[in-house]
Amino acid sequence: MKRSLILIAMVLVAFTAYAQDKKDQDPKERFFQARVKEMVYRLNITDEQKPEFVKVYRAYSDAMREAMGPMPKKEGVKKGEKPQAKADNAKPERKKITKEEAVKMEKAKVERQMKAQEVKLQYIDEFAKVLEPEQLVRFSGVEQQIQQKLRTRQQGKGRPGMQGGRHNGQRQGNRPQRPRPQAESGEDAL
Repeated sequence: MKRSLILIAMVLVAFTAYAQDKKDQDPKERFFQARVKEMVYRLNITDEQKPEFVKVYRAYSDAMREAMGPMPKKEGVKKGEKPQAKADNAKPERKKITKEEAVKMEKAKVERQMKAQEVKLQYIDEFAKVLEPEQLVRFSGVEQQIQQKLRTRQQGKGRPGMQGGRHNGQRQGNRPQRPRPQAESGEDAL
């Protein structure tokens, strides 16, 4: 009986410490770990490949973040705030932008995209050292799918039970299915 109580107490302490570590972890780091987990799963990265892949992918992600730079802020409404409607329930007015502002915004967007493409070109050789040819060919497509999934969820358009046009989490293609690793708390961001 005493051993059972001691065992239960040890499990509870370990679980509490684990949960606290997850809670204290930086949201950006949790997000990165979730992306790595998804990439490892989708690309079938082996345990031998994983440490080196994570190292290269972290450097790649940091370089991409730097290349894309901070997103330009929209004037007027703060994040999380809804625009105020007029008294007669008409749609709220949007700030009109000038032609020069529109040109400046579009040029900045294209420049960020060009920098991102340069980073992608630079890291192809690094990923080729770690990944098998089939994995390397699929890498950018998988990354785009993850990014699209995130954009969809951020915009609130994702519906429960529907992911990427597939019902009930069914995978497309002829690849044999393997069980998806269980999502840990905070990693269900993807």
